[in-house]
Amino acid sequence: MRVTEIMRTNLHTINVEATVADAVAALTDSGVSALPVLDRQGRAVGVCSTRDVLEAESRCHNAASRELLFERTLVLEVMTPWSASAAPDEDVRKVARRMLEQKVQQLFVEEHGALVGVIAQSDIVAAVAATRV
Repeated sequence: MRVTEIMRTNLHTINVEATVADAVAALTDSGVSALPVLDRQGRAVGVCSTRDVLEAESRCHNAASRELLFERTLVLEVMTPWSASAAPDEDVRKVARRMLEQKVQQLFVEEHGALVGVIAQSDIVAAVAATRV
């Protein structure tokens, strides 16, 4: 089974110049736990996750620093830099193994440098379960 067969293509993204408040709203509205962060040219340069937001918030010591975080801090400052991705034609088993080794729940899917989808551990489990039924 190939990644392209089970990946999701309805991606929600955010721009590097968005604020942390914008990211929280986008994460909440889209119901996802991570957003690919795109630069001005539309290239993926990082991921802003709920974990990134919580880690940044944990460093705030008062209401004023929290306000600065949410209203004035850019996503670029709290995101995790882009690391691993999957290719649409990769074998799902290899991708699952890589997720486990890297301790990530999902990988974004790139084709010729363009972001085309996302595959999560839950997608792989659902596909495995469907083939056993």
